[in-house]
Amino acid sequence: MVSHGEKCDEGPLNGAGYGHCTATCTPGPSCGDGVVDSPQEQCDLGKANNTGAYGTCNPDCTLAPYCGDGVKSGAEQCDNGKANVPSATAYGPNLCTNFCKVAPFCGDGVIQEQWNEQCDGGPHCTADCLIKDIP
Repeated sequence: MVSHGEKCDEGPLNGAGYGHCTATCTPGPSCGDGVVDSPQEQCDLGKANNTGAYGTCNPDCTLAPYCGDGVKSGAEQCDNGKANVPSATAYGPNLCTNFCKVAPFCGDGVIQEQWNEQCDGGPHCTADCLIKDIP
């Protein structure tokens, strides 16, 4: 029972460690306190912010879905986890950028001039997106 001047009191559990009151009846480290203070916490944005929304923390202090976790979720076009490629160098089929967007590639229907594409499909275009020499 919490007495005058105490913030919490768990009786014999006081001072038992993570998630419990301290021996001096003050809240001890726990999920939702805004501090990653236990090996079991992957993140902790505070109780009000551990909502499980994309890119944040779940209420149990595990990571909520985010770009780079290897699972396509939310508005992500793709997510290859650690195999995501920096956007500045991402070009080619089956590549995913570090922003979880499909990388441009020859055959995507868009002429990517920054990647030296001259065309992208059609009878006068090579498989490398270069214009065929027309005799």
